[in-house]
Amino acid sequence: MKERCLVLIKPDAIEKRITGIVIDRFERLGLTLVGSKVVSLTEKLIRQHYAHLSGKPFLEGVIHYMMGDYNHITNHKIYAFVFQGKNAVSAIRDALGATNPDNAAPWTIRGNFGKFDKSADIVYNCVHASDSATDAEREIALWFSPGEVLDA
Repeated sequence: MKERCLVLIKPDAIEKRITGIVIDRFERLGLTLVGSKVVSLTEKLIRQHYAHLSGKPFLEGVIHYMMGDYNHITNHKIYAFVFQGKNAVSAIRDALGATNPDNAAPWTIRGNFGKFDKSADIVYNCVHASDSATDAEREIALWFSPGEVLDA
């Protein structure tokens, strides 16, 4: 099934300069890049994105992490992409690996580049990807304006 998936390159991946590797891995899956932009995050946008985590004790840490507070990203910059293709969501999530890099297979993106800082209780997992086609459409509409995403 042809579907879309939102991918956010998080501050730790930007700091490590692995964006090209991430894009390459997804394109090698046969997926097509149909939207991309650099986003200067606002707290409002990231709270909208993570609204499903409202009330969770770790939400504030996630907000600070996404804003780049732990990664020397002073302009709150992240990269947003939309990939499209057959079973895009599951293909991307398989390539990413487990959310906690300590549990990710070593050949996955998070297994290669992520880390869990237990002393600070921060998960540096490099990349966000939508977890379902329905969630992808909601997230894409949040991050991209109409006309910014092409149809492959």
